[in-house]
This record gives sequence, C-alpha cells and structure tokens, in this order.
Amino acid sequence: MPRGPNQNMALIIPEDSLTASYPGPELHESVQQLSEEFVARQQLSSDINVTGLRYWVSHDKRSVLIATLPEETFGTSFVDHQLLHQHPLVFELIQERNALLPELLQEHASRLLPILLILPDNLKIKQTIQLKEQGLLAIGGIALEGALPAVLSKYIGMAASEQVNKIIRSRFNPQLRLDKQQKQTEENKLATLLPDVEQELSMTSDWDITTSSLPYSLRLILGSSGSGKSTVLINRAAMLVDKYPRAKILVLTHNKAISNELKQQLTNIGKKTHGIQCLPFLEWCRKLLGGTRQFVYEDQETELFDLMIKRHFEETGLSRFGLIKEINFIKDRMIETEAEYLATLRSGQSLALSNPVRKRIWQAMVEVDTHLKDRNSHLWADAPAILLKEFEEGKTFEPFQHILIDEAQYFAPSWIKVIKHALANESQLFLTSDPDQGFYNRSLEWKETGLDFRGRTIRLKHHYRCSPAISRVVDTLWLHRLMEQAQHPLYSINHIDPIQPEDHPQLLHFPTQEDQKTRLFSEINQLLKQDYKPGDILVLNADKQSTRFMAQDIREALNIKATTLTGSMSMDTENLRLCDLEAATGIESKIVFITGLEKLFDMEADNKVSERERHSLRITNTHLLHMAMTRASEKLYLLLTTNTIPEAFNIEGLDIPTLSTTDRAPVMYINQ
Repeated sequence: MPRGPNQNMALIIPEDSLTASYPGPELHESVQQLSEEFVARQQLSSDINVTGLRYWVSHDKRSVLIATLPEETFGTSFVDHQLLHQHPLVFELIQERNALLPELLQEHASRLLPILLILPDNLKIKQTIQLKEQGLLAIGGIALEGALPAVLSKYIGMAASEQVNKIIRSRFNPQLRLDKQQKQTEENKLATLLPDVEQELSMTSDWDITTSSLPYSLRLILGSSGSGKSTVLINRAAMLVDKYPRAKILVLTHNKAISNELKQQLTNIGKKTHGIQCLPFLEWCRKLLGGTRQFVYEDQETELFDLMIKRHFEETGLSRFGLIKEINFIKDRMIETEAEYLATLRSGQSLALSNPVRKRIWQAMVEVDTHLKDRNSHLWADAPAILLKEFEEGKTFEPFQHILIDEAQYFAPSWIKVIKHALANESQLFLTSDPDQGFYNRSLEWKETGLDFRGRTIRLKHHYRCSPAISRVVDTLWLHRLMEQAQHPLYSINHIDPIQPEDHPQLLHFPTQEDQKTRLFSEINQLLKQDYKPGDILVLNADKQSTRFMAQDIREALNIKATTLTGSMSMDTENLRLCDLEAATGIESKIVFITGLEKLFDMEADNKVSERERHSLRITNTHLLHMAMTRASEKLYLLLTTNTIPEAFNIEGLDIPTLSTTDRAPVMYINQ
C-alpha cells in the first residue's frame, strides 16, 4: 500500500490538503503525523467554505470522522455545551455522519463512528466539550499541536465489519465509485464499485491545482493491462466536471477505437459530461488546423513506400515496415536535418542502422514528402510539426484547464509539445501509461518530452481484468519471446486455486483462411447458444484491410449486429465488436478472438528482412500480442493459418487441439 511522504506517517487520500486556508493545512499535517497504520480520506466537497473539512480516519476496522465547520459558524461567541447542542450546523453534521452507516446501524452511530469536531478559534487550547449521546467531541487548537494521536486513542469508534467500512467508504465519497451506471441495491455488492487505494490516489491526486515551477501540474499513472488506468482517467474527468463545471476539459487518445470506447464510458457515468472533448490526438490536430490540409496514413501509400524500397534498399534487407518506422522516428522527434538524424542515438526498439542506410532513409523520406506535397498531401506524422509552426506564426485558440491522456506510451515527443501549447496557466496534465506496451512505430521516452515526473507518479499494482488462466499464458508467451525484457507479471506465483481446463485459452490453426473464418463464426455461434450476448464478444483482426468485410460477413452469417470500432461512432454496447488488432488498446471484453495472427509471424519469417529488423519486429509483435491477449477477461481464442505452430505458442496452459492429433483443428460449421 502506498504511504505518505514519510513511510512512518499515515496515508491521506488525496495526499494534499484540499484548502490553503486555516486550519486546513494544520489539520492535514496533524492527521499525517498519525502512525502508518492509519488511513485518512478527505471528503471531496464541492465547496469547503460552505461545508467545512471532513476526514474519515480508520485504523484496522475502527474509525472516526474528523470535521471542521465554516469559519463564521460561531463567530466570536464562546462555545459551550448548550450552544454546541443547539447549533443547526452541528445537527446537520451529526445527520451527515449517521447517513454514512447502513440504515440498521445508524442508531449505533455514536459508538461506531464518533465525530471529532475541531474548533481551534472557539475553544481554549485544552478545553473539550462532549455531546456524549450524539457521539461528538469538540476540541480546540490542542488537536493541531500534537495531541491528535492521544485523543484518537481514547475516542476512535468500535470495530465495525469489513462490509460496514466499505459502505461508509462508498458513501463518504460516492463520486469515487467506478461504475456509477450500475444500480447497487444490495449492500454486499458495493465492494465491486470501490477503487483500490492506488486507484483512489490516482483519481484524487492534485485535486486542487498546485503551485509549481511549471505553469501546470503533472501526474503520471502507471499500470499494466487491466489495472484500471482508463477507468481511473474517465472517472477523474467526470469528477473534474463536477468540481469545475466551466472548465475546458480535453481527453486525448492515440486512436479512434479507444476514443469511442471512452466516450461510451463517459455516457455510462450518467453525468453532464458533454463539456468534455474526447478525441484521438491526430483528429484534434486536424480540427485545430481547420481541415485545410489532407493527411494520409502510411498504409494508404504502400505502393509509394514499396517504390522507395526498390529504389534505395533492395540490398540492405530493410522492409517497408522498417522504412516507415524510421521515417516516423524522424518526424515524431521533428529532426530537421540529415546531419542531426545521423547524430541521433537510438534506444528502446531500435533498428540500430548504419549511417549509409540512414542516409538512404533520409533521401527516401524527402522523396516521399515531395511526392505527397505534389498531391497537396502530408503524412499524418507531419501534423504536429505543421501545427507547431502555425503556433509560432501566431495561431491562437482557447486553452484547456485540464488535459487527460490515455495510453500515453503511444504518444510521440512532438505530440507532447503540441499538448503543452494547449494548456492554460494553472492547469493540469494527467497521463496514464503502460510501460509493458509500446508496439507502435513511435515509442515514448519521458526524457524526450521535457516533462519531469519525479515524485509525480503513481503505480497501479493490481490486475483485475484477465482470468488466472489467461494471465498465465500471457506471461509465459512474453518470457518465451522476450526473456531479455522485464515486464510486470499478471499471474501471481502464489495463486493456489486450480485452473480448470475449460478456462484455458485456445490456439486454433487451419490450412486456409476460409477454414479459419468458418471456425470463427462457429465458435461465436456456440457461445451465443451458451447465453453469452453479442456485446460480450470482441474480434481483433491482425489484417486491418479485412476488418470491415469480416463485420459484414458476421452480420450475414449469424444474423447479429456487429460494430467495427476502428471507424464507427456507434455506441450500442449490445453489438458484437470488431477492431483492428493495433487499435484495441484500452478495450476489454469477456470473450476475445484474435484472428489473422499468421500476418505477424509471416513478417518475422520473411527472408528478405535483416536480422536486426527481425529482432525489432519480434519486440513489436510481442508487445502487440501482450496488449491484444489482455483485452479478454474470461475466454481467449487465437486463430491463425499456418503449416506449423510457431514455437512460442508451445506453452503450458494454452490448449492446442492439433497437439493430440495429426490434423489441424476441425472446421466446425454453424449448423452443428
């Protein structure tokens, strides 16, 4: 569990005081000085000046509510027992406390959750007033001067069950529930809605904009697949709307599929979140540029890049993939000259190219740019540099008070430079990132962005999405293919419950693409007969050119609704979903089919590819497989058309029917 700045101090969520006004910082410091066994949560009130401060402080299963009242509650009046007993704000505080408990236990509130009311300006330093029947103790400034531990040792409430404490927590800050659309009428279901401690810290960090050396505050949330990064980000965005209803809030993603998913999650929250802009970064760039330029993706210009390979690289072993990766590296870092490119050191997923090859790459890039400019077009990788140039020439727009970036590991350094220009003074930049992912041609290294996250990082430590069976296979596949690269394991070595064979992920391979497609449709049909719904199923396709056609085939063959997430704005969560494999980051589903995997392994096996590039492809594809396989929570199917099973898939826990027979997996038909 995370601790305070000092490991011997209490953990407070949010970490910083919610107000700079007396006695806020003093009370915060006093609570923080409690021992590390204490956890304190601040109530995220919309207006502390009206309500006062609230700290729910717990130790093991015992807790107390520490409260202040607005500054002018008693004025200069001397507070005595009668005034305290009759004051309407004190009555409201007691009622507020009672409402935190389950209805059947509210008559015992004075013993289960006593109130410690801090009145530093109205009581003598050692004076206390107790409303015993109501379970309230009023205390003066002594509580802020080192006496709080002694007071709590005598005044903390009786031990309550874990379930009661979960109910108190869910009612103390209801906006922190992770699924507000789901109606929970049974109190024993509340635990499924509560964030863990790291998620709670992430959602509430920097709750008030803090003064720093930069004109904006920074926060980076790190976590593996299924740790709740996107959920934290979306819930934080919704909470910001509540706190700052007039603020401009921007959520940026790296592709349209996850942007659409996040929009759906915002809709599900059910609040007035229409003020939040949620866009893929490049689409946002085009919006700022005013739609005056035409941009193309690299895979729309395969003939042009193949021409460059034929013209410059036939004897070097560099593939179209490698050329595109290097050109994106140059453009993502806005390298302006050939000399600068030759002097640039590569790291991470580097191709480690020689200078003669780099010179050819630079020439090929110039030719590609010239060819596209003749058609009044640019590569999408040029959009950030074009926008930054317009900023330098005086282009202005209304900045944002809050920018939240999901899956920031896919953002290029040039993207971050543009985002910095979009931040208002006294603003916040909130990012989530998975260090175990990074398969795109761009791979972000924080030092390249100029952002300093030292002391500004929270790691989400728990993995919630994948079943143990899926987690074990994902971890083992990574070790088989990338033993030299450390990653954060999803499967606990302390897991003791046996994994049932029916829960194992399956690998199915076929002699033809048609057989693969038929088996896919058959498996989907069988799952629908088992009472799974179309909305429980996600199909990821490694061959992005065929995804739309596959969606149409599924509609016709199975008579169900299917949505292609890559380009569709449909928000119907009851539809079966399809998505290009590379675009699936941040998406999750009970059941995931990954089709067309032969495309990845064919790229690695291409004898025209150099060993350096083959190694780079292996790294990229392993990150891609890790991301794709961790989209599944219950069932995972891998489908590919090959003559032999890739060695990497001969791993424990991955069922491969072909290993028990001489034949490939049987092709099952829809009417069976």
